[in-house]
Amino acid sequence: MTVEQRKISLINWITNLEDEAVIDQIEGLRKTSLDKLPKEIVELLTISAAEKEEDCTKHTSVQDILNMRE
Repeated sequence: MTVEQRKISLINWITNLEDEAVIDQIEGLRKTSLDKLPKEIVELLTISAAEKEEDCTKHTSVQDILNMRE
């Protein structure tokens, strides 16, 4: 099974979950993952998630973003 197939399988499983305890555990895992990231990265992700999609910049590389600043 490919990584993409595994992710889809997990998404489907999570979508059908009704066990609050398991959902709490998954949320805890997600929070733990974010806690390991540098504070600045988490802040940027939070800001990005709050923006409207049409206001976001689509890019394919860091160079694209840096070239926009010039």
